[in-house]
Amino acid sequence: MVKVKVGIKTTADRVFIRDDWGQFGEDIPEDELLKNLISQETIQAWGATENQHLKVLYPHYSSNGKKQTILIANYPKAAAYFRLHGEQLRSRKYLIDAGREWFEIWVPHHPDVWALPKLVFPDISASPRFYFDKNGNIVNGNCYWIAAKTTEEARLLLLIQGVANSKLMTKYHDLAFNNKLYSGRRRYLSQYVERYPLPEINSPVADRIVSLVKQLNACDNSTQITGLAYELEEAVGESFGVEPIHHLEQAGQFENQ
Repeated sequence: MVKVKVGIKTTADRVFIRDDWGQFGEDIPEDELLKNLISQETIQAWGATENQHLKVLYPHYSSNGKKQTILIANYPKAAAYFRLHGEQLRSRKYLIDAGREWFEIWVPHHPDVWALPKLVFPDISASPRFYFDKNGNIVNGNCYWIAAKTTEEARLLLLIQGVANSKLMTKYHDLAFNNKLYSGRRRYLSQYVERYPLPEINSPVADRIVSLVKQLNACDNSTQITGLAYELEEAVGESFGVEPIHHLEQAGQFENQ
């Protein structure tokens, strides 16, 4: 069973998360602390995330396998930035009471885990946007993520991505959980995604799904993505022994998603 986690919780997003860090010029916090961030507004199902400028000021690192907080005196530009927002950061009394530094992220997760391949998806979305990250990005708290520690687990995540991004699984999601919000948006809660059925991972059709997903993840041509996504729908339907949703749509049995 995969373990789904929620992303980082800063409890002061406007301080830690920005896409305009460049405005600070020479006073921008040290590059070592500015990490690429995947967030619900940047994520998509296939290919690269759209906003490569969104970064989080991440004052944590790993030493001998243990999570540590930076010594702020070693990062004068970050220290000056944090002091600029000191009133807001120090108002997080729960963090201070927990014996933490006033400039920390409340839930940073372990810094080592970000380097692992991971499947990331937004909490709320009109359509499935399960994204495979292998670039060591950090995940924002408005998304969920699943990390892979082994090659076998990474393959499982690719299989999950293919199934979860399909129209067939979207139809299953609606029937099983019935949780549409405003404007047709859905909640992709961890307890829902953990209950998604999967085909036998060692089956030939699972191999086909994983192969198609790898091609989709590497593709930046919209026409090619459409064709590959069509093939993926065929493979996902076959894996469960049912007609693909686009066949049923063409027959008028389902409305388009």
